[in-house]
Amino acid sequence: MNMTVERLGGSFAARVSGIDAGNLSNAQAADLHQAYLDHKVLVIEGQDLSVAQFDAFGTLFGETVEHPVKNFLHPDFPKVMVLSNSTRHGKPVGVKDAGSFWHSDRSYMERAADATILYSIEIPDEGGDTFFGDMEAIYDALPDKTKARIDGRQYVSQYRWCTNRGDPESRWNFLTPEEMEKTPPVVRPIVRTHPETGRKGLFVFPGASAGVKGIVGMDAIESADLLDELFDHMTQPEFHFQFKWRDPGTIVLWDNRCVMHRATTKNLPPDKVRTLHRISTLGDVPA
Repeated sequence: MNMTVERLGGSFAARVSGIDAGNLSNAQAADLHQAYLDHKVLVIEGQDLSVAQFDAFGTLFGETVEHPVKNFLHPDFPKVMVLSNSTRHGKPVGVKDAGSFWHSDRSYMERAADATILYSIEIPDEGGDTFFGDMEAIYDALPDKTKARIDGRQYVSQYRWCTNRGDPESRWNFLTPEEMEKTPPVVRPIVRTHPETGRKGLFVFPGASAGVKGIVGMDAIESADLLDELFDHMTQPEFHFQFKWRDPGTIVLWDNRCVMHRATTKNLPPDKVRTLHRISTLGDVPA
């Protein structure tokens, strides 16, 4: 089979056809990695992977890593996390709300994620879409004066930190004491240079998981005003790609170094079941 790549979004996202993800040649794996760098989000439909094959596929994009929240890791393949709004015997099958807010995976850890890879197991006839944002296009579209303000700046992030400790999404209610201990504050660049392509993109996110505490060297008001400006800019629809899940056997993978994303599973009614398997790969310390 010959691999083909078809652009789906405006500045990013593409569909890859003509490959069997469970049986890739070295040349196909190299071509797929290049497509990943070129398009940032890839969709690969019509696959038939066992959990073991999906687990192995993830290693093509780096060292796979367990999620810090342990409740819904696959019992046989702990690098695979189960995302699902389904219940069985009165208990949730997987993580129901895997991030209904804009974020980049592991941005709050010392070493952030490179790739995140999803594989569809159950798909509803409607709903459960995943949205992506092109952080490089978002940076490019900033006014020059804003670029000058943020280049070289850093911020402090801590997983699910927020000003309201009573928020059920906050670290004080969402994490176990052990998980809290393993997610200390980290310092992140507002503008990140992609280590493989050299392109610049924003690397700060409005979602709860990012837990942005503030910009280093700015007072609280100035920091909040600048972050609000950036968040308002990056959440404009012109920078986004909406993926509609259609069938089981679909892989969607993206580059967390230059893409943010958000889920909509939280809004699915109980009879609209979506179940996915998820893998992330371990990246570098963002710079």
